[in-house]
Amino acid sequence: MSEPLHVIISGAGVGGLAAALGLARAGLRVTVLERAPILDEVGAGIQLSPNATRILRAFGALDACLPHALAPEGLRVRGGRSGALLMRMPLGALADARWGAPHLVLHRADLQRVLLASCRAAGVDLRTDCETLGFAILPDGVEAGARMGGAGSRGDHVRLRGDLLVAADGLRSPLRERLGLGLSDRPIYSGRTAWRALVPGAKAPADALLTETNLWLGPRAHLVHYPLRGGDLVNMVAVIEDDWRDDERADPWRAGETDPRALHAALSGWRRLARDLVALAPSWRRWPLFERAPAPRWSLDGRVVLLGDSAHPILPFLAQGSALAIEDAAALARALGGCGGDVAAALRAYEAERLPRASDVAVASRRQGAIYHMSGPFALARDMVMRGLSSEAMMSRMDWIYGYADGQGRRRCLLP
Repeated sequence: MSEPLHVIISGAGVGGLAAALGLARAGLRVTVLERAPILDEVGAGIQLSPNATRILRAFGALDACLPHALAPEGLRVRGGRSGALLMRMPLGALADARWGAPHLVLHRADLQRVLLASCRAAGVDLRTDCETLGFAILPDGVEAGARMGGAGSRGDHVRLRGDLLVAADGLRSPLRERLGLGLSDRPIYSGRTAWRALVPGAKAPADALLTETNLWLGPRAHLVHYPLRGGDLVNMVAVIEDDWRDDERADPWRAGETDPRALHAALSGWRRLARDLVALAPSWRRWPLFERAPAPRWSLDGRVVLLGDSAHPILPFLAQGSALAIEDAAALARALGGCGGDVAAALRAYEAERLPRASDVAVASRRQGAIYHMSGPFALARDMVMRGLSSEAMMSRMDWIYGYADGQGRRRCLLP
């Protein structure tokens, strides 16, 4: 009996851990290399739409997520300055019935813990404090070079041989650059910064509709808030158009607290409910949003392949960054699990399935950001269209994203 394929994954974020879990469940041997010394609690809230939770269910991880998650009853969109209700899209049980899986919100750290525990139970070899430095293509596989002790250390160097190396190492993927894909399309600042904060649920205004996901739209800015951990916390994300000047390589998840005066100024003309909620945040973390074109190809010599943000970084306006990475994980596991040892053919199939899908969602997300930040007559027209949408019309506009499964789904761009 032949040995199972050995897959090395660089990066233990949501995409890397989801890929590790899917591949292990498909019968492959998996080693994950993560440069952080520990997988500690970073980040804040994350939205998992049905196209992602459907896969987590198939991977056997959804039930473990549910005690930490909340299924919002709907998405409520309001005018930032007027406070007027522009539209409400039902979610909750209707989302589960329509798209075959729940729409959830939960803390990113809770999701990471579930994926980590599921990976360990599936036999994944996770090596933390281990930075991937590069790779060499071999006649019968690939060799990854890594350094124990993480980034910038002088720790021991190790070499690992496998049949495939998966680069799940994020927006600024060093491995993408070593594939010759990162030299001419480096990340470009989008002109927007995102601000994250957590507010104790007990302090939030009673009329903040904490059982729903709330989206406020204003000129050159928008605000999203929703509950976490059974309503004990309210996750807030504000995105503003911002003349940002700072270290472009700063880690947004680990950056220190930032002065919120620019945020308060951007929302100064908004309704009191939104401004009061923003004022309750004990601290804010700010990070720049970068754009980068999807890679024109995702693999090299049938032995190295990109996954998640390393392949297709996406602006956050449709909350699909993690969902796309989870979709990638399922597609890669499906391709490799049935490849009969032909890794190159599996990677061609994976790329053919995923590249068009990721490109479509990236274009739609960029467009959605422009719609959110409209002003003047354009904003008035947007609001009129939103007010005229029925619940069925609103949900049908999300079918191509939320209903996507196993490489099947309609391709269309989103309108307001």
